Amino acid sequence: MLDNILKTNHLKKIIQNKSFRSVIKKPLNDLAIDFLEEFSIELKKSKIVYKYPDLVYLIFWCRRAKIEKLKVNININENRLGRGLIFHICPSNIPTNFIYSFFFGLLSGNSNIVKMPSAASEQKKVILKVLNILLKKKKFANIRESNFFIEYDYNNESDLTSQISAITDGRVVWGSDKTINQIKKIWSPERCIDVMFSDRYSLSVINLNKLKKLNKNNLKILANKFYYDSYSMSQQGCNSPHFLFWVGSKDNKIQKKFWDLLSEIVENKHDFKEIQIVDKYTKLIENILDRNDIKNILTKKNNIYILDYKDDKKVIEDIRGNNGIFYQLNLKNLSELSKYITKKCQTMTYFGFNKDELQNFVLSNNLEGLDRIVPIGKALDIDFNWDGYDLIKTLSRVIAIS
Repeated sequence: MLDNILKTNHLKKIIQNKSFRSVIKKPLNDLAIDFLEEFSIELKKSKIVYKYPDLVYLIFWCRRAKIEKLKVNININENRLGRGLIFHICPSNIPTNFIYSFFFGLLSGNSNIVKMPSAASEQKKVILKVLNILLKKKKFANIRESNFFIEYDYNNESDLTSQISAITDGRVVWGSDKTINQIKKIWSPERCIDVMFSDRYSLSVINLNKLKKLNKNNLKILANKFYYDSYSMSQQGCNSPHFLFWVGSKDNKIQKKFWDLLSEIVENKHDFKEIQIVDKYTKLIENILDRNDIKNILTKKNNIYILDYKDDKKVIEDIRGNNGIFYQLNLKNLSELSKYITKKCQTMTYFGFNKDELQNFVLSNNLEGLDRIVPIGKALDIDFNWDGYDLIKTLSRVIAIS
C-alpha cells in the first residue's frame, strides 16, 4: 500500500493539528520535471501497461521533452509561484484522471491532496505501484512529505471534504454537475480558487468531399484514429465523441464504408466486457423507446450501433453514447454545426478542414461553447490548456515587483 495514501483518521489529525505544511515552488521546477520523467521510465517497465492505451499514452505524456516544451508558454522572468495547497476531487469513470490532476498541481508548484476514486482498476493499481517506488527515493522526499493521496466515500465522510476545503488555496474538481454544485456549497478560504471540470459532451465532424478522396488504406487509418478516440475509454470521457456530423453532399456509400472499416477494427482490437455489452444494448433499447428524434438504426454486430438523428431538435448535449453507440447527421456546410454547440460542448474532432476554415467557423458564429478543436485521433490528448483553463497559470500566481 502506498505510504502516502492516508486513512481518513490520519488525515483528520494532520488537519486538526495544523501540521500540514504546503511547499510552494516555481512552476515547472526541475524536481517536478524529474519526478514525471522517472514516473514515465518506471511505468514503462510494467508489462501490463501495454494492455491499456491510456497508460501507454501516460508514458509519453510524462517525458521530459514534452514537459520542457511547456516552458515556452511560461514567462520565466515573471515572479511566478504555486498557490500553496491544491485539493483534487477526481472522478471514477476515468482511471488515469487522478494522476493527471496531481501532475497539474505538482508542475504548477503546489502541494496536493488528491481524493482518488475508490473504484478499483488495473490502471490505478499500476500507477500507485509506480508512485510507491518513486516516493521512497531520497531525492523525492520533499514531494513525499507535501503530497498525499486519499480514498474515501464522500457520502460517509463529507465532513472530511469540508475540513480539507477549509485549508486549501485551490480546489480542482472533476465530476458531474451534481458533484460540482455540492462542492461549491462547501466553504473554502476567500482567496481559494476553484477550477471546476463539469459534465461536457464532444463531437466529431468529417468533410465528405475530402473523405471521398482517400484511398482505402488512409480511410482505414482515419477509422482507426476514430476508434482510439471513442473506444479507449468506452466513450466515458468528456472528450470522447458521441455524435458524428458529415459535412457536404450526402454520400451513403462512403459513410457506410467508414462505419464498416470501424467495425472491422473493433472486431479485431476490442474486447467488450459482459457488463459493457449489457449496458450498450440497454442504451439502444432506451433510445428506441424514449426518443422521438431517431429515425433509423444501423447495427454492425455488437461492434457499433449507429443512430440517424432527425434534424428537428437542436440541443444534443444530453445525447450520449456508450461502448460504441454513435449518432449521425448530415449537414450542408460547417456553419450549420453552430446550432448544435452549447456551453456544455468541450471538444470537436475533425477531418478534412484546414485551420483557416476552422478559425472562420469559430469567429463567425459567436459560439457559446467549444474549448478544443483537434484532429480525429487527438480527442483524448490531455493538455495544460483544458476546458478553457490555462492550468499552469491558473494554479499559480505572479508576485509583481516594480
